This record gives sequence, structure tokens and C-alpha cells, in this order.
Amino acid sequence: MSDSEESLPRTRVVIQSRLNSSRLPGKALMTIAGMPLIELVARRAARSGHEVIVATSEEHYDTRITDHLERVGVPVMRGSLDDVLGRFVTATADMDDDDRVVRLTGDNPVADADLVDELLAAMDAGGNAYGRVDIDRVPEGLGAEAFWVRDLRRADATTREPYDREHVTPWLRRNLGELLFVPEDNPGDPLRYRCTVDVLGDFDRIARLFGNVTDPVGVSWSELIDKLGTLIAAEGGTVPVRSHRQFVQSAVTLGGTQLSGPFASAPPEVRQMLARAVDHGVTHVEVGRADGNAERILRSCGEPQLTQRLGFISRLQPLLAGDASVARLGAEASLERSFAELGRRRVAAALLSGVEQVGVGGGGAWERLQEYRATGEVGAVGVSLAHPSEAEALSELDGLDYLELPYNVLAPALPQAVLTLADSGVTVLAHSVYGGGALLTGDHPRSLALLEAARAVGREGVADLAVAYVLGHPAVASIALGAITDSQMRYNLDLSSREPLSDNEIQTVREMLR
Repeated sequence: MSDSEESLPRTRVVIQSRLNSSRLPGKALMTIAGMPLIELVARRAARSGHEVIVATSEEHYDTRITDHLERVGVPVMRGSLDDVLGRFVTATADMDDDDRVVRLTGDNPVADADLVDELLAAMDAGGNAYGRVDIDRVPEGLGAEAFWVRDLRRADATTREPYDREHVTPWLRRNLGELLFVPEDNPGDPLRYRCTVDVLGDFDRIARLFGNVTDPVGVSWSELIDKLGTLIAAEGGTVPVRSHRQFVQSAVTLGGTQLSGPFASAPPEVRQMLARAVDHGVTHVEVGRADGNAERILRSCGEPQLTQRLGFISRLQPLLAGDASVARLGAEASLERSFAELGRRRVAAALLSGVEQVGVGGGGAWERLQEYRATGEVGAVGVSLAHPSEAEALSELDGLDYLELPYNVLAPALPQAVLTLADSGVTVLAHSVYGGGALLTGDHPRSLALLEAARAVGREGVADLAVAYVLGHPAVASIALGAITDSQMRYNLDLSSREPLSDNEIQTVREMLR
């Protein structure tokens, strides 16, 4: 080897892995493409010649990982379960300060050597000491980070914070800055193209993705993403996200009312519906304290990784009359109970259940919700209206972020007060789009007129018309649609992924239904 070759910095890919995943225990040794997941990840990362080592823990159960990898010739080391930073330092102890480390995780088999090389090239071009794939714009499952060994050692010597040591790179990001990298073949739509293995549904999806692939080690990540795109297309469209100032929300919000009561779905059906909603781009679920045990069902039936990807729009229990202290305590009790039932101490929005609730106790409840917003435990504060006309009473209300109201194709045009509030940045969620289901029954008094209107604007039926009509209003950020079966959920998602009505089409429908 020449002197110049000897002086070239080395690159080592360190892949962290363990068996005690809380959401999918043992996944590292689950079989994908004829080999354990962790072996597949390691072989794909090593394809271009980079050194690769798997860093697992010293816990007795992770002996299964080391035994297998040693048997198939993949380098492996062991260290503290919780001090992952320490593991990385040990895994690179023989390297020079000027060598480079790439961090991958053992649950991302789509990532490969090509992705690593593309990230390193971008860092070299920009002179960055730290870079990572931007998972806000790139699907989860294509994550990778790179940094110099010297900086890894500085982090190890400097920080004792448990969070820093568990997650390896927070200290580096704080002190080095970061390159947020987006690979050239990024598919966009990071929610639909998610390709990590975190829960059982993910494993099934990725196992199917690698099915019939003749060379699972050699196939590039971009080829796999193209194949995933074909699978996604077969599953139906993606629900668009409608950004409305401070609040970003999918065009359809999962209505939680149908999750409880005598006609509620069984837990397996609820899990399937939640998985489908999240996989198709749904960002929020709307649920209230008055919806029976819907909040508890969401927590118990939904896989944590699914429900963690959903924001909750929480309607408070109606408050009783009283002085300011009673109103504050009532709002606090309702919201705290929701936190407990949902298993998290944050909701995307908290809504009072009616215009009259704003003034209860001289505004004490409203004031308490504003305090929750200030601490970050509530993202937005709003009101659930019984009728759109009630928005007029809220036109001067300070701190109003969110409105929930009933609206459908047979209702009059939205009042000017709603339009003005939406223009000012208030997010509007519409429910009762199907009129509580009445619009979809063949015996509704306006059934024939609705069908004629649907045909006039090229819609396949009343449900399609109802969804497209409401979403055609720019003031409406999202519509709440419930379902009690997975087939209903699939249909609702399909409808909401279609183009809404144009202004001209809305006007045509109004004239026909007058």
C-alpha cells in the first residue's frame, strides 16, 4: 500500500442494535430476505467497502445478536445498554482522530452504502463536521449521521447528560452545527414512504418490500423506494396536508366519537384503522371527554408508534357554572384526565365545548387553557361550535387558535365571521360532513338532488360530493370523519385524497341545491 493510501482517512459504519425493543422485542433477529434483520442492515452498509461493526449491549439477551453475527463473519462489539455514546467510542477506539464515523440503526434495512456515500460526499463538498439525513423531509428508515472520530471523543469527554449519551449525537449537533441532507432520489411524502421496522406492521411491510428481490444486499435504496412507491399506489392515495399558519393538519382528521359505544369496533379493527390512517398521511384525531371511553381506547388499542404520530384535538367536558376558580379547576380536571387517558402530556389543541363555555366563571376556563398553551402542553386553544353562525360571538376573542364546527353540502354558505377568523390564522375543523350519516341514506329528502349535483360536477356519489364540497372551502383546514370498520376508513381516506371542488363547482352545487 502506498503512503498516500495509508494517509487516507478511514470510514467506519457503526450500527447500534439491541433485542429489547419495547414496541417489537427481538426484531433484530426477525427474518427479512432470508437473514436476520441486523445482518441484512450490516451487509447492505458494507457493500461499497466501508468498515462496518454492530454495537450491541452487554445484556444477556443480546448474546443472541453477537453469536449470530460472529457465526456469519460480521464484526460486533458490546457495551452499556443505556450509554450508546460509550459504545460508539469503544467501537472506534482503534481509529485516528481524523477518521470518520457513520451512525446507522439496526432497524433501517433500506438504508445502504449508496446513501452513506451520498451523505459523505455532501459533507465533503460543504466542509461540514457533522451531517445527517433530514428525516423531516426524508422518510423515516433512511436516517444516517456522520461525524469525525475526534468530535465523537470530545462529546464522550464532555457530556454526562443521560439523553446525550443514549442518543449519541445531541452534543455534536449543539456544538458543531449540522448539515441537513436530502438525497437526490428522495421520494418526498415522508409519511407514506416510511420504511423503518418499529412495530409489527412495519415488519410485515418491509418483509413484503424485500420479497422477490433477487439480491437483497445489492439492491440500492432508491430501487427499493421505487418498489415501495408501487406498493403505496396500490394501497390508495395520500391524504394531503393543509398548512394553515401555525397549524399543519391533514385534510381529514380521524373522528374519535365512533371508537366507543355499542357500535364501536373491536380492538383489532381499531388498530388496523389507526395504522391505515397514519400510513395514508392522517396527522390528527379528534376526541372528547364526552365521547365515552374513546380516549382510553385510543391508548390501549393503538400501537404506541402509531399514536405517537398522531396529534390529538381534545374537546373538554362541558363545564358547570361557577366562579373563576371553579371554571379553572373544571378545565384543568378535564384536560388532566385526557392527558391520563391518552397516555401523554400534550394535545395539539384543546377546545371548550360551546361558545357559552368561554364566559363560564368570567372566562376562568379560557384563561387556564391559555396557561397550558404557554407551557407547551396545549398547542392551540379553541372552541367547538354548535353552529357556524356562533363564530360571530368569537370575532374579538383574544387567544383563539382553533374552531370546530358542523358543516355539509346542504348548509348555507359559511358566515363571514368564519372566513374572517380563518383569514386571521384560526384553524377550522369541520365535522358532520355526512350530516351524521343522513346524507348517505337513500331515503333522505334531498337524495335525488344530491345525486344530480354529484353527477353535475363529476363526482361518483353523494359521499364523494360531500367531502369534496367541504374541502373545497379554503377556510376549512380539515374535516373530521369517523369509521367503525377498516373498509369505511379506507373509503374515507380515498375520498379525502381526491381533488376538492373548485369555486365554480361549489357555486354550481349551491345553485342546484337551493
